[in-house]
Amino acid sequence: MATSKTEKTKSKVKTAVQEALEVTWVLKGHLKNMQIAYIRVGVLLAKVRDKKLYAELKHPDMESYAQERLQLGRASLYRYLQVHDWIGQYHKAWLEPKPKGFIPNLSDATDLIWVEEELARKGLDSKRKAGLKDLQKKALEGKLTEGEVDAFRRKRGGEDGLKSFLSKLKVLRMRGSQLASMPDEATSHLDAAIDIIKNAAAGQKTGT
Repeated sequence: MATSKTEKTKSKVKTAVQEALEVTWVLKGHLKNMQIAYIRVGVLLAKVRDKKLYAELKHPDMESYAQERLQLGRASLYRYLQVHDWIGQYHKAWLEPKPKGFIPNLSDATDLIWVEEELARKGLDSKRKAGLKDLQKKALEGKLTEGEVDAFRRKRGGEDGLKSFLSKLKVLRMRGSQLASMPDEATSHLDAAIDIIKNAAAGQKTGT
């Protein structure tokens, strides 16, 4: 019995849907593999940093090693290390050989890192904590839209701006400590600045 035109059309539609589903499944696998690869790069870079393996190859610091041996720029180097250290503190399950579940885009995890560091602070009021939890959930599900975290930050005004600057200054202090050529005096001044800003932020919070 000859196949009807309607049946042929349905067959083609079904085949197209199957192809779309197969391509989507493969894409999801590749995207997750990209995140796993990002994590593994961070793990190895942290090993070089922590064990000072760069010195064994006659490099004065991590930046020199990364640039000359890996063609990896300064910004990318510290982003890998920042993400690795954050994962080690908040998402250790992602360090497993075959991590389960969805892993968000780690090359652009700045917002999620900020949210989780804020959630770790003591004394959060219930409204702010709920807002941060909502942002965290969206980020971990890959549903956080551009500008949501910035909008949340702006609600806090000057207090949050100061905390944000303090967070960035701490990162710069950490980077500087990894440079063999960093003067001790500069490190001391950075530590002093961090203490001053920390006290100022605390003063804003208490209204003093």
